[in-house]
Amino acid sequence: MSGGRGAVRAGSVQDADERRRLSTSDLVGLAAGGVLGSGWLLAAGPAFWGLGKYAVWGWVAGAALMLLIAAVMVELGIAVPKTGGLIFLPLQAAGPLVASVVAAGLWIVYAVNPASEAAAMVRGLAYKFPSLLENSGELKRAGKLTTGVDQPYDLSHTGLLCAVVFMALIVGLNLLPPRRLIRLNLFITLVKIVIPLLVVVCLWLAALDTGHSCQPRDVWYLSGGTESAKVLKEQAGNSSHFLYTVLGGSIIYAYIGFQAPLDFAGNVKRRGMGEAARLRWAVYGTLVGAFLLYAALQWVFGQQCGLLKGNMLDSPYAKIAFVLEMTGLGWLIRVNALLSPMGSGIVFTHALTREVAALSRAHLTHRGLQTARRASFRFRGGAIDAYWMILLVNFAIGLVMLALTRGSWEELVALNSVPALVVYAMPGVVLVALKPPGFRGTRRILHLALSYTAFVAIAVVIHEARWDDVWRGMAAVGIGAALLLGLPWLAGLDLPFVGRLLRRYDAREHVSRLADPDDPAVRPVLLFLAYLAVLVTCTLLGHEYDLSRVTLPVTALSAAVVFPLLVRACRRYMAAVPPTLPAPRQEPRMKPSATAEPSVTAEPSVTAET
Repeated sequence: MSGGRGAVRAGSVQDADERRRLSTSDLVGLAAGGVLGSGWLLAAGPAFWGLGKYAVWGWVAGAALMLLIAAVMVELGIAVPKTGGLIFLPLQAAGPLVASVVAAGLWIVYAVNPASEAAAMVRGLAYKFPSLLENSGELKRAGKLTTGVDQPYDLSHTGLLCAVVFMALIVGLNLLPPRRLIRLNLFITLVKIVIPLLVVVCLWLAALDTGHSCQPRDVWYLSGGTESAKVLKEQAGNSSHFLYTVLGGSIIYAYIGFQAPLDFAGNVKRRGMGEAARLRWAVYGTLVGAFLLYAALQWVFGQQCGLLKGNMLDSPYAKIAFVLEMTGLGWLIRVNALLSPMGSGIVFTHALTREVAALSRAHLTHRGLQTARRASFRFRGGAIDAYWMILLVNFAIGLVMLALTRGSWEELVALNSVPALVVYAMPGVVLVALKPPGFRGTRRILHLALSYTAFVAIAVVIHEARWDDVWRGMAAVGIGAALLLGLPWLAGLDLPFVGRLLRRYDAREHVSRLADPDDPAVRPVLLFLAYLAVLVTCTLLGHEYDLSRVTLPVTALSAAVVFPLLVRACRRYMAAVPPTLPAPRQEPRMKPSATAEPSVTAEPSVTAET
C-alpha cells in the first residue's frame, strides 16, 4: 500500500511539474516574439537602398546564415538540454575564461535589445510628436523638417526620456509571474504576426492595380541620415558589399531572437512529441516563417516605395497605407510600431534573466544576483519568481547604451549584431568538442559539417561588415569581458577606494589563471581571442585600406584553421576538468507512464528555478 501511495504521490508531483513546463505554443511565442521586433518595420529602407531590386536576396542570405547557426544551436540544445545553456555549456566545455568572453557578448546583445526596441518605439510616436527626434541646427532655425536632416533619427532629450519610460515598462512587465508573462507574450506575438500579414496582402493587392516602384536613390532618407546614406550609396550596386548590407542594413538584426527557446531548453514539456521536436518546431518554424514574411514585406515595399516622399518620421508601411487611403491599416501599423518592439524587448529581457542567473550560479559574476531573496518577491500574499535584481542591473546597462548612442536605432542595431555573431560562433565548437553520447555515426558527421560551416560563415559575414560597426561591437565585448574577469581581481586587492566599493562583489577570480600557461582553461581563451584579433585586423585592412581581396580569404582560412584547434583545446580542458552536464533525454517512441519520468537529470521547471 505504501509503495502504491508513493508512486501516486511521485506521479502527481511529476504531473504538476510537466504542466509548468513550456509547450510548443509557448516556445513558438518566445521565438517569434523575439524575432518580430522593430526589424521588419525599419530595415526595408536600408536594405532597398543597398541592394535595390535584389533586396529580397539580402533576406535570403540572412535567413540562410541564421538557419545554419540555428541548426547547430538546436542540436546542442537537444543533446544537452539546459536552461541558461548559452553560458553554461561553454563554461563546461572550454572553462571560465572563454565562458566570460561569451557571457560578455551575450549580456550585451540581450541588454542592448530592449534599448534598441525602446528607441524604435519612440520612432513609432514621432509622426505625432516630431520633437522626440533630434534635428540639425539649420532645420531648427528653419522651423521645419526637410530631407536635409543630418541625423534625423537621433533622439532628443525628450525622446531619450520617453525611451527610458518604455524600457521601464518592459522591465516592469517582466516582474509578472512567469506563466502570465508567457501567456501575455503569446497574445502579443499573435497580434505581431497578423498585422504584417495584413500589410503584405493589402499592399500586394494595391500593387496589382497600380504599382509605385522607385529607385534606391529616391529613398535615401530611409537609411537613417546623410552619413548612413553616404555609406550605403558608396556600396549600392557593388556585389562585393552584398554581405555588408545584410549586416549593416539590419537584416541580421531582424532575425536575432530565434534562440529564445534554447535559453529555456531545460524547461520544455517532455511528454507527447518530446523536447527535441518542440525545440525544432519552434526555432526552424519561426525562422522559415520570418523569412517568408520579411521577403514578402520587402517585395511590397519595392512595389510601393514610390509613394514615399519627404522625411520619414513614420513607419514607411504606415505612410504607404495612408497615401493609398487604407486608414485602418495605417493605424494598425502605427499601433504595431509600439507593440512589436515592446514584445521583442520583453522576450530578450526575460531570457537574459535566465542566462545571467546561470552566470551567477557559476560564480562568474556576483553571486547575489540570483539568491532566493533577489530571485523572487512577495505580492498580495504570494511569491512571484522574477529575478528582480538582474532586471535592475540589465536596466542600468540598457540606460548606458541608450545614452552612449543618443538613442540612434542604427547604432544600437550595429552594437547588437556583431556581438551576437561572436556568441553564435561558440556553440558549434562546444557541440563538436562534447561529442554527445546519444549522437553517433552520421549524426556526428552532420554536427561537424554544420558547425564547421557556420564558424567560417560567421567570420566572413563579420569581415564584410562596416569597420565602424565591427570595432564598436568587438570593443563592447572586450570591455564586458574585462569587467567580468577584472572585477573579482580588483575586489581581492582591497584597494583604498575601489576596494570598499567592490568588497561585497562575490565572484571567483579567474583572470590570474592567464599567468599559468599550463592551466587547461588558458589555451581555449587565447585561441579564441587571437582569432577575434585576426578577424578585427582583417576587417580593418579590408575596408579602410581596400585590401578585401586579400583579407577575405585570410579571414576564411583563419576560421577554418582555428575551429579544429579550438575543439582540441576544449577537449583538453574537459579531460582535465570533466564537465557536469544534464543527460540528454531520448525522443519517446511511445507515451511514457507517469512513474517512468526520471528525476535525477531533470531541469527545474520555470516556476521552480529559483
